[in-house]
Amino acid sequence: MIEKQIFYYKFNKINAWLILNLALTITLGYWSIKCVYLLYWIQTQILIGLCILSWLGWIWKYVLKHQAVVVDDEGIKLDMSNKLKWKDIAGIEEKEVHCCLQKYKVLILHPRENIEYHYNFLQKHNGEFTSFAVPLYGILSKEDEKTIVEIIKHKVGGKNASK
Repeated sequence: MIEKQIFYYKFNKINAWLILNLALTITLGYWSIKCVYLLYWIQTQILIGLCILSWLGWIWKYVLKHQAVVVDDEGIKLDMSNKLKWKDIAGIEEKEVHCCLQKYKVLILHPRENIEYHYNFLQKHNGEFTSFAVPLYGILSKEDEKTIVEIIKHKVGGKNASK
């Protein structure tokens, strides 16, 4: 019996977006101190607004936690999709998919035929990733990836899909 386990995305916080935000903030701060009259210009006000929006976006992605996978005895929930019951999984397949000229390793969960499941927009239009793809390409911690794969193999019974 598995208690409810929640796995979160792990993003690298030190990146080009952070450097861009810092550079823009330092530049706007310098302008505000040395050239106070620039604060009256609409262009500067727009830049300040864009800087604030950029910081809010960075904080939303890198500071707040985002659920990647929720696993319990009943089934598995990927991202913001509905829960897929273990009995509705016909098999699993480890696969490399292509996106933006890169290869990503994923664990595909193949659902049984004619299951009652409400697919969201992204699941219907997810390209090679299919409707139920567990990311194994570094967006989760290595320990989380290993734990999720073990749980799925235990619950599904290691059935490999022939697709």
